[in-house]
Amino acid sequence: MDKSSHHIYHSIFNQGKKMKIKSLVSSKIAFAFVFLFASADAQEVKSLDKRKFIAWTVDHMPYHILVEDAIIDYNTLNTLENPRIQKKKGVKKLPILKEMRADDLLIIVQQKKSTKNEIHEIWYGNGLNFDIIPREIVDWVLSQDIQEALIEKDQYLNSPSDVVFFESENQRLLASYSSRFSLWKQHNFLLSTEELYLRSNLLQYSANFAFGNTLVGLPGSLFGSTSMGVGTRNSEIGIRFPAPINLLSFKDLKDEKLLREYLGLYSKVTIDNMFSTGAAFHAQMGFSFFPRSSTIASDTTFFSRNDIDPKDRYVNIIDMYALFAATFEAPVKIPAISRVTFTPGLHYMKVAHRTKDKDDKLYNRTFYEYDYATKSYQRYGDGDKSSTKEFGLYGRVDLMTEIGVIPKFLQQYEFLDFITLSKVPLFELSLQHITNLNTITSLAVNINDNVSFSMTTYSGAEGGTVQGGWLPEKNLWLGVRYRSDF
Repeated sequence: MDKSSHHIYHSIFNQGKKMKIKSLVSSKIAFAFVFLFASADAQEVKSLDKRKFIAWTVDHMPYHILVEDAIIDYNTLNTLENPRIQKKKGVKKLPILKEMRADDLLIIVQQKKSTKNEIHEIWYGNGLNFDIIPREIVDWVLSQDIQEALIEKDQYLNSPSDVVFFESENQRLLASYSSRFSLWKQHNFLLSTEELYLRSNLLQYSANFAFGNTLVGLPGSLFGSTSMGVGTRNSEIGIRFPAPINLLSFKDLKDEKLLREYLGLYSKVTIDNMFSTGAAFHAQMGFSFFPRSSTIASDTTFFSRNDIDPKDRYVNIIDMYALFAATFEAPVKIPAISRVTFTPGLHYMKVAHRTKDKDDKLYNRTFYEYDYATKSYQRYGDGDKSSTKEFGLYGRVDLMTEIGVIPKFLQQYEFLDFITLSKVPLFELSLQHITNLNTITSLAVNINDNVSFSMTTYSGAEGGTVQGGWLPEKNLWLGVRYRSDF
């Protein structure tokens, strides 16, 4: 009896153990399905019909603060600690809203065919996560006067926004990822071998220090100066200092033929979604201030007569540069490529050719070398021309891989496990060509959302209009970039 009882006990125990294991496995499978469905739901984002609504961002900080304070006041009036709420026990409690941060993007949504001056929804947040104030709560948060002021849009800086119309996280991430031409970066702190960018969380201004200007074809010390300026979302203006910086370059580029001793000014302008076409317009312009001269150095005898130092005989100054271009996303689909952008435009550069004496006085120089074969001087043009004007066609192509995705052929290598991405692409490739000037290619590799490494190659144009031998034939730069928010 004891043995049979013992056998029955073990039989029941084993059956119970098997049932527990099956139950545990079932629960894990169920949990896995729930997790997968939850993950799938997380990929879905709320979007609106572009045919029925219009949306724009509030880029003026006083109005941004106005909405921030309105949300705080609304939450204060609807908390349980409020005596008014405690007395009205039968009144349905309104939802508490998440407070808006100073660096949150503020988007106003309005119905296109609405005859009322009212806001349909208010979106605020950054990147993927946006909090939404629905129509039934908007009137509780903002008074009618404030709604009308926000809708009229003539008292504050604003810009069209497509964020509310995107149907996937990938589209929203792509929209928030800044282009090379963007004056308002995705992060408020960026430090690289090309620039230092700082943006205020309270004021709608940024400070930018640039070491060269690759976009106009003059990277590193070829730019002849270091620029420092103040920018807004759509513009930047500043000073060019005669302090060229050439970091991580395979050549020092300390060519004595490029004179870097004078101050200058520069400006940048960007217009997003120009004429509602989805294209962005970009303009850059810069000047240098240097002493003018009426004296002409037309041959090499001028050097001996005026005791000119050999290193100061053939010097060049970037007098002016300008770039006018438009960026648009190409309607092409390439495997593993999330976005392809084309930037056609026009490029202009004027270079002054001078000779400098020991007293730093400049003389107009009309030639750049002597040809012993023909026994004649190589001149910049007919007459006493002492400057070169370069007009060129500008073309740039930018490609980036899918955001947050590491290709499968790289995932099999364990030594690459340190690469973790969620909001940036793994590779960014660009090709830039300016006729009669140069070709610049760049490849950037993001190892995480904050750090990237890059390689930039430079190749000068043969027989270009900018003569005198002061531009290199080839060069290579390595780069490091760190971006974050503070």
